[in-house]
Amino acid sequence: MQNEVAHSLKTRLSLLVFLGMLLLSTLIVLGVYKLTFDDAEHDARKQASELVDAMEYSAAIAVYAGDAQIADDVVRGVLRGSFVASVHLFNDNGLDVKRSTYLSYPAQPLIKRSLKSPFDSTEVVGTLEVALHPPEISKRAAASAKKMAIALGGIVLFPTMLFWLIISRMISKPLLKLSSQLATIVPGSEQRLRLMGTQHRDELAALTDNINALLAASAQSMRKERSLRLHIQALEQQYEAIFTQASTGIALLDQYGRCLIANPAVSDLFDDWRDQVQSVFSLLANWETELFSEPDQFRYLLTQALNSNIPQSQDLRLQRRAADKQDWVHLLISRHPHPEHTVVAECLFIDVSDRKQQEDEARFQSHHDLLTQLLNRRGLEARLNLTYAARGNDNVTLVLLDLDRFKQINDVWGHLAGDKVLVEIAQRMKTLVRGIDLLARLGGDEFLICLRRQPGEQALHQFLIRLIDSLGQEIELGFMQSDYVGASVGVVQYPQDGNDLASLLHKADAALYEVKHNGRNGYCIYCDGSLAPVILERG
Repeated sequence: MQNEVAHSLKTRLSLLVFLGMLLLSTLIVLGVYKLTFDDAEHDARKQASELVDAMEYSAAIAVYAGDAQIADDVVRGVLRGSFVASVHLFNDNGLDVKRSTYLSYPAQPLIKRSLKSPFDSTEVVGTLEVALHPPEISKRAAASAKKMAIALGGIVLFPTMLFWLIISRMISKPLLKLSSQLATIVPGSEQRLRLMGTQHRDELAALTDNINALLAASAQSMRKERSLRLHIQALEQQYEAIFTQASTGIALLDQYGRCLIANPAVSDLFDDWRDQVQSVFSLLANWETELFSEPDQFRYLLTQALNSNIPQSQDLRLQRRAADKQDWVHLLISRHPHPEHTVVAECLFIDVSDRKQQEDEARFQSHHDLLTQLLNRRGLEARLNLTYAARGNDNVTLVLLDLDRFKQINDVWGHLAGDKVLVEIAQRMKTLVRGIDLLARLGGDEFLICLRRQPGEQALHQFLIRLIDSLGQEIELGFMQSDYVGASVGVVQYPQDGNDLASLLHKADAALYEVKHNGRNGYCIYCDGSLAPVILERG
């Protein structure tokens, strides 16, 4: 508290004023002292001179008469002067009277008068010498200066106290009250300063208004900042929720493919490779080798995205320990600037396993017969590449067959029985063909077998006989019922009999109907336009 009072504004201002006026009064006192001293010395000289003038005639009579008693009285009379130190009266006839008030002070004559005869002004009868006492003069001058200093000190002290009171009343106390109020104001609140005890619009009032305006602006700024901070926190929580709970995998990679951060959805992709997940938000080095079936394709997409600054996307198959399990992701890689790295790649992993399965199913259904699971005409056209076969000097044999008695089974046993017949026929044909061969249902009870790289004519005849014999065996229809069908087969060969599928099927169809025309259950090989059906007996 004492330290605060010592450093308060009113104390410092009052002290500065007091020191200034003290310095000024000191200079004034010193000047007054000098002037007083000079005046006192001048007055002493004047008084001594006046005294000597008054006693000069008496001294002249005493010297002229040679009367020592009168001379002594004259000396005593002069010595009564306040500033006279010594008096010396003497003549040439032996009169010599000398007296001194201050015996210890070596008096020096300051006033010297030659005494004239009372009867002849031209005759000098003696001499009067008077010495003054400077210490007495200084003492009186000091006493006068002291009184002056005391008076001036009072003059200095009173205005200083008055100035101190005025500053305390008008400036210091209001400032202290404002400071106390300001210390209790909560930042951002509606509290404001109030200047008490004044109705004037002075500098303190203006200062109070400016501080209140600053407090209002600060409160508004803090409200906006608080609102913005809450908004940012809400956004951060939303973004964090999106990042951590998103079903889409999100990862940031550096230019070398190292994972900087990844959300949990990425780690979920490592279903069979949990040892490659360093943490929920990070992956080990070379993680792509364990995740993708084709990691080189991923590295290529990453390099393209970083170098071209064009987003790259592609479906990539994930690597799984189970060979029959197929999981796919749609990978989208784009380049983004980063404050800590030169450049980063943002990778989005979108699980498209269901979509790929649906696409595969849709593609399978569009290319296969739903009942027999064999290729349909569209699937056959997509799989049978005659142009490729021609470049490889590959021969292709097309076996077109039509079931005999199938309509009769439908009419007698119903369509469900007919469907069972078609499924069984498809299964039997699958057991007869190789992996490189194609098997298709063209529609109804019409099927096509594409034999690739058939070894020779004899082997072809044997295959056709086995085919017709297998298809002619009894078929269980359910409910302890069975029946059979036959097969009429037309055969053409590529490229001998045609260069496109349409012309080849046209000729195979002609050979097939030649078999039906000659009794069914047989085969006919189209050979340079000649048709020679072979009819087989059902065993």
